[in-house]
Amino acid sequence: MLDSPDSADHVYRAVRAHVLSLVRDISEPVRVREEELARKLGVSRTPVREALLRLGQEGLLKMERHRGALLSPLTHEQYVEWLKLRVELEGFASREAAMNASQRDVDALRKIFAPFNDENLDVLIDEYSAANVDFHAALIQLASNKLLEKVWELFGHRDMLKTKTIKRLSRARQSLSEHLALIDAIEKRDAREAERIARSHVEELLNHVSMNNQTNEPKDR
Repeated sequence: MLDSPDSADHVYRAVRAHVLSLVRDISEPVRVREEELARKLGVSRTPVREALLRLGQEGLLKMERHRGALLSPLTHEQYVEWLKLRVELEGFASREAAMNASQRDVDALRKIFAPFNDENLDVLIDEYSAANVDFHAALIQLASNKLLEKVWELFGHRDMLKTKTIKRLSRARQSLSEHLALIDAIEKRDAREAERIARSHVEELLNHVSMNNQTNEPKDR
């Protein structure tokens, strides 16, 4: 039962969290049943329907007339589109962060990766993948740009759905090194270097994702 069952915003957040938990594990489209979800959350169907409509407008799922909500897995093409946009967004965010961040902000960024080093990354890869998502979200916040935050709110879930990418591409150590270098640049208030590192970081991921997909494509026989 939700703490505030009459709050549309609380219901929306609960429905969104539920949908994201589903889409992480699906390989084919599935129906999100309004009645079942309302019963699970302990609320009426109306706020659940409104939440699903809102998620449909955000592109997280598709609302079909007389059939309800259809949830589909994130495709390779959609993820690549997002990474291409991230190159620009995070370059900008890192440049702004280097000019805006306080020492407390920098310390908070370092704290995200404090549990990890080259020796334990293989064991803590799932935890590192989650920390990676948290770091990039924190970076967006440090840019202090409301429009950028809104874009990330709408599309940043695509990184949450690909938390296994780092493990699959075996680039955790490179990723950690790049993150720490970016934090160093932000701490030094080197906006140009922070932007360069951030853009290069996402471009490297984009290249790895694209190459890996080509390798896994079925060959003509």
